[in-house]
Amino acid sequence: MEIAHIEAYALKPIVPVKGPGFDRTAPRSVLLVEVKTKSGLTGYGTTGLAPPHAVIAIINRVAAPIIKGMDSRRISHIWDSLYREFGHRGQTGLAYHALSAIDIALWDIRGKALNEPVWRLMGGSREKVPCYVTCGLPSFDREQLAAGAKDWVDQGFGGVKVVVGVIARERAHEFPNMTAALREDAERIRAIREVVGDRVEIAIDINCELDAQQALALAKLCAPYDVAFIEEPTRDNDPEGTADFRQKAGVQVAAGQSLGGLARFRELLQHRAVDILQPNVVNCGGYTGGLRAADLALSFQTPIGNGGGSTVHNLHLQAGAINGTVCEWHPYQSAGAMAVLCPSAPVPVNGWLAPGEGPGLGFDPDPAAIKEFRVPN
Repeated sequence: MEIAHIEAYALKPIVPVKGPGFDRTAPRSVLLVEVKTKSGLTGYGTTGLAPPHAVIAIINRVAAPIIKGMDSRRISHIWDSLYREFGHRGQTGLAYHALSAIDIALWDIRGKALNEPVWRLMGGSREKVPCYVTCGLPSFDREQLAAGAKDWVDQGFGGVKVVVGVIARERAHEFPNMTAALREDAERIRAIREVVGDRVEIAIDINCELDAQQALALAKLCAPYDVAFIEEPTRDNDPEGTADFRQKAGVQVAAGQSLGGLARFRELLQHRAVDILQPNVVNCGGYTGGLRAADLALSFQTPIGNGGGSTVHNLHLQAGAINGTVCEWHPYQSAGAMAVLCPSAPVPVNGWLAPGEGPGLGFDPDPAAIKEFRVPN
C-alpha cells in the first residue's frame, strides 16, 4: 500500500441555486487531492475555507515529497509526520487544510482496501443521520427566504439555518446602520417561523461577523422566534467571549467548524462555551482530527454536529462517532458543488442522509466533471 503519487488541484463547478421565486447559477471553488498507491487504489480528499491555490502549493510542493513512499495504511504516522512539519508548535491555518485533505484521502483508501465504508471504520454508530438545510442566504429577500424554507421543510427537513450578520456589509445601500440591519435579520427569522410553524427548528449562523454586543442584540431580537442554536457568535471563535455570550443569550451555541488543532477545541469545551462542538473534517485534520475532537467532546458530555458544509465528507464522522448528531445540508454551496462533481454522492431522503455501504467514502469524482471544471494549477 505504498503511496506512489499525490496531487492537489482546484475545480470550479457551476452550481444551480433554485427555489420558489429564484433560479440562477453560481460558481463554487473546490479543492481535491488524489492519493494513489502502487497497488492501484486511489483516495480522494478535500478541504474548505481556504484559498485553494495556496493549499495546493503546500500539498504538491511540501507534503507530497514527505509522504511519497510511505505506507498509506499508517494513517496516524503520516498524520504526525505532516503535523510535525506544518504545525508542531501549535500552528494551524493553511497547513491544517492541507493535512485535512490528505487524511480524508487516506481514510478513503483504507476503506476501499478493506471493502468497508469510512463511517463504519470510525465506529459505525448510526446508519443514517438527520439533516437541517442551510437555505437562508443574505441575497434572498424575506419572501424568497420564507418560501425557500417552507419548500425544504415540505421535503422532509426538520430544521433550517439562516446566515445572519452580513446584511450590513453585503447590502449596505439598503441599511443605514447596524441596528437597522440586525432588525432586518430578526424580521427574516420571523418570516420563516410564520411559514414553517413551531415544530421546525430554526438556527442562525453569525459566522464570526459581529462583535459581542451586536451578537447579543441579535440574539435578543430573535428570542421570540425560538432559535434552536446560534453558530459562531463571536469574532475568531474567542472561547471566553463565546462563553460569556452563551451565558447572557440563554440559547444553545455551536462552534468549531473553522478550527484546526485539538487545543482550540479544548479551550471551547473548558470554558463551557458551546453546547454543540462542530469539528469539520475538511478543516480540523481530516477524520483523524475529527475523531480526536469527538472523543474530547465526549469527555465533556458534549455532542458534535456538522457545521461548515462539506456534508458528504462530514457525514462519515457524524455516523461513526458515538456523540455524532446532525449534518448540515448546504444545497447552494458545498453540497451543490459535490452534486456536480460527484453525482454518486449521497443525498438526503426525507431529511435523512445515509452514508451507505460503499467502500471508503462511497463515491468518487466524475472524471468528466474533473476535466470540465478543473482550474489550471
